[in-house]
Amino acid sequence: MLFILCSFTANAQWYWQESFEAPYDNNRTKFVIDSSNAQNKWQIGKPQKAVFDSAYSPDNAIVTDTVNTYPGHDTSVFTILHSYMFSNIMFSLTFYYKLDKDAGSIARVEISGDDGLNWIDPMTEDTTYMFYWGGPKPRLDTSVHSWTKFQLNMEDWANAWPGGPLVFPHYRTSDTVMFRFTFASGNVVIPKDGWILDNFTVEDAIGEGYVAQVRQDDILHIYPNPCGGKLYLQDAGKNEGDAQLKIYSIDGREVYRASCEPNGGYTTLPLPNGMYILRYERGDRYAIKRLVINR
Repeated sequence: MLFILCSFTANAQWYWQESFEAPYDNNRTKFVIDSSNAQNKWQIGKPQKAVFDSAYSPDNAIVTDTVNTYPGHDTSVFTILHSYMFSNIMFSLTFYYKLDKDAGSIARVEISGDDGLNWIDPMTEDTTYMFYWGGPKPRLDTSVHSWTKFQLNMEDWANAWPGGPLVFPHYRTSDTVMFRFTFASGNVVIPKDGWILDNFTVEDAIGEGYVAQVRQDDILHIYPNPCGGKLYLQDAGKNEGDAQLKIYSIDGREVYRASCEPNGGYTTLPLPNGMYILRYERGDRYAIKRLVINR
């Protein structure tokens, strides 16, 4: 209880990191390499390969074999187990990676919030679950030979519940969130190095110095949606003065911010066609909505 209290009042933040470097690798036990496949190639150590010749932060990383190229027709899996702590406005997974693969091999990240009953692929289901990216959306379908940041923000899904205002195919119903990493090779013709990952951060927080607001998605109605660039904001809550409107692109960039007067007419949005995430703040309340602009 004392740790949780201090987390909220001192800096309102909790996260863990792992770069596989002693003596700072206290979270290595969260990484579980699948032992059911005796040929699983995931190893933690110093990479010594043609393309993967160093870690993001020397010396160690997790890699599909520290020395050898990957074989054909093999599937290697490891899973990160994260104990979800807070009901919050921030929940993210960040790491750095390189890929050296042929067209027939698959690199995949998946997320489960129900102890592995259902898995979510953020590369194809990011809009379905209102995930957004902390930078350009990464690619796992092709070789990437420079260190690339993968930062996925999942707070809307992580704080939703069955029957609540946000409707998703699957919800986080467990206190443990699982991140599964799979590298599956096809018929290898030219030897390749595979997949290397390093410097993991899982942030589970309400934001440093942040005074928690109450999320109430049902207080806000937006229409029309899709809209042609003009949007009406109807606030069903109490009058608390002007509101703040923030709009984010799917890759997590803030593309619009303005003060607004709800129930006071249409707001003109100078944004191109596409899907967005709208955040509305007024007093101690906020709401999140999906928004589509289609002129």
